[in-house]
Amino acid sequence: MALGVRCFRLLHPTFCSYLATLTRPVSEISMKPVRKRQHDRQYLAYPVVPVRQFATKKAKGSLDHITVVTADGKLALNHIGQISMKSPQLILVNMSSFPECTAAAIKAIRESGMNLNPEVEGTLIRVPIPKVTREHREMLVKLAKQNTNKAKENLRKVRTNAMNKLKKSKDKTSEDTIRLIEKQISQMADDTVAELDRHLTAKTKELLG
Repeated sequence: MALGVRCFRLLHPTFCSYLATLTRPVSEISMKPVRKRQHDRQYLAYPVVPVRQFATKKAKGSLDHITVVTADGKLALNHIGQISMKSPQLILVNMSSFPECTAAAIKAIRESGMNLNPEVEGTLIRVPIPKVTREHREMLVKLAKQNTNKAKENLRKVRTNAMNKLKKSKDKTSEDTIRLIEKQISQMADDTVAELDRHLTAKTKELLG
């Protein structure tokens, strides 16, 4: 058993880390430092976590998950802009620290699928909060389902890669160990799919009641 676990980790450590990313709370996800080219600053990027961030109660936090495409890669909005609440109906995003990302941030907010129509004044982005109607909640549920399906598709790709690497090691590993690792990979994938479905069900209930 211990040999199987060691072999599995050596064969495809990415599989374990990907599953952990999908199931960990956002606060526990390790963030990757990225160096800014022009001003030699550092900010953080993290992988998008599906389902959990679709909220209607905390307007300010609902923008945190939005990913902005910049020259240095995909970055979280709340790490390149200062997000604050002007009122319950208005969120402000101050992009003065990274003004060159303002246009990309506006685009990301508009394309977030949250029915937001930001306005810009220099490097200050004003984001009016629409009334949370039944239609808006249903749209959020639809987005949650899309993100969940995307995560499942990524998981299938990781599983396939792990299985392919396992097949290439048959000359160096016993058949019993191969079967054990295959079983472990399948079990981890199945458990993660079940976890994603549980989060989706809980979020759907939270949004629609």
